[in-house]
Amino acid sequence: MNVFCKCPNCAVEYCSKTNAKTRVEYAKKYGNVVKLECPSCGEVNAIHVNKIYTKSSKSIFILSILVFLIGIGFGGYYLMNQILEMKTVVGIVVIASILLAPSWVYSILQKEDRLRVNSFNRTYLK
Repeated sequence: MNVFCKCPNCAVEYCSKTNAKTRVEYAKKYGNVVKLECPSCGEVNAIHVNKIYTKSSKSIFILSILVFLIGIGFGGYYLMNQILEMKTVVGIVVIASILLAPSWVYSILQKEDRLRVNSFNRTYLK
């Protein structure tokens, strides 16, 4: 997961990678005050863990959109073939229900990303 903070000197936002799921885990792993080097001004800053935050992942968003669009495309194609051939009503219902799978995958990916961001950003150290 990428965590972000702003440089107190130049106000540029920069990121760092971590495996911690919450600020508490991050603090246990790295300490209450983390020393990070700003890529813009080059200064090493001591940043308190409560000033570090995370954002929604763009890669998860793009992946979920691609899964949704490709799944809807394939499901729509097979649904139209089934309707044109008019084999059975049950077949049409089954293919139509397959259109729900991309929607479920999209919503699950988006929900997990929101939970990840919220669980990190809502916990603070005293």
